[in-house]
Amino acid sequence: MRKGLAAAAVLSAACGFLRGAPDLARERAEHQRQHALFAEVAGRDPMVTEALAQGGALTVGIRPALLQTLLGSVAARYLDQVTLDLPLEKHVSDSHDVGVGTFLGKLTAGTWSLDLTLHRVQGRLRARPPRVTDGPDNTLRVDLPVVLEEGHGTATVHFAWKSHSVASVVCHDFEVTRDLTGEVLSREYVVSGAFQLSAGPESLRAEPRFPARTFRIQTDLTDASWARVRDAIDEQDQVLRCGLALDPARLLAKIRARLHEGFDVTLPASLFRPVDLPAGLRQEATIEDRTIDLDVKTHSLAVTPAAAWYAADVRTRVGPVPSPAP
Repeated sequence: MRKGLAAAAVLSAACGFLRGAPDLARERAEHQRQHALFAEVAGRDPMVTEALAQGGALTVGIRPALLQTLLGSVAARYLDQVTLDLPLEKHVSDSHDVGVGTFLGKLTAGTWSLDLTLHRVQGRLRARPPRVTDGPDNTLRVDLPVVLEEGHGTATVHFAWKSHSVASVVCHDFEVTRDLTGEVLSREYVVSGAFQLSAGPESLRAEPRFPARTFRIQTDLTDASWARVRDAIDEQDQVLRCGLALDPARLLAKIRARLHEGFDVTLPASLFRPVDLPAGLRQEATIEDRTIDLDVKTHSLAVTPAAAWYAADVRTRVGPVPSPAP
């Protein structure tokens, strides 16, 4: 009786196994079909295609919109709310001869000259949103509008009157020097350059490539300084100094026009510094009291119109099981 029951149990198990075998085969076939379907659908997605083309065990893609936001922050770090202090020592001068009418005809009474030195200017920059486009060899081109919002500076003006011939008897020579305050006119400029991207185990480095370029800033004197200039000329308006013949309006208009033409300055290279963008992995993890070491090595970096792809090879090493506490 017992032998009969054992035989029946073995037979029943064998029949169950035989019935389960086709089910397992069908599930495996369905899995393969779903896998092939997924591969077909994924193959039609350009983002997936680009990601798979990078190789490596791990691929991180940074969308262009995010990259623009990141580089916008970088641009702000460079040129937003930055105060420039530029030593200029730029000179502006003008002179002309002054003629007077006499009973002998028109004579040259002397030469009136004005020299202005703009020593240095300080200005505050404000960056607008940049325009970022992809370039060759893993570079991103950047056009960054920058507004020079306000600025001021220091200047020295020197007046001189040199009498000629007979006029020197009644028109004495004189010189006047005044220290003045200048200002920088607000203008918008476009700073163009690029970022060279390179990959490391834990970061993407954006190395700035902004070539040296000159920018023309336009300057003027403050209203108070122009008033001081005119007052200094009026002080010479005396009979024995020929002040009435100096024509200050003409001189000051020419000097102001020259200041508005501006001067060329170069942005300091120290403004542009490398920036590391986080793109790494934690190199050690603990799972169920066992330490897992991750060995992350850069595989490739590719910048495309779709994304900036950072691929890495990852190897793991599982540490030994810790000994139980006594």
